[in-house]
Amino acid sequence: MELDDALTAWGEVEGAPLRHYIGYRRMVNVASALFRPKHEVLLVCLRLDPDTVELEEGFTRDMRGIGHLGTGDLEVRVSSAATLEKAVPLTKRAYDAA
Repeated sequence: MELDDALTAWGEVEGAPLRHYIGYRRMVNVASALFRPKHEVLLVCLRLDPDTVELEEGFTRDMRGIGHLGTGDLEVRVSSAATLEKAVPLTKRAYDAA
């Protein structure tokens, strides 16, 4: 899975399959990935402050105050190789902050 490779590329990050999602942690949780087959999208919640990211309709979303599975306040919707490429810098920021 390309997202798994992107999240674990910098080392020290381990993926842990849980009941509803896959959690990725370094010393603290960095991200969680949840597959939504009905919508053909992979939702990645990153441990990043949404105020530090320019939110883009249909790609990123502020999850503060919204109940959701996983960890993090920034949701990234990955639906293609192009959106995965756009998501990689955000995952790197979440990794660096952990």
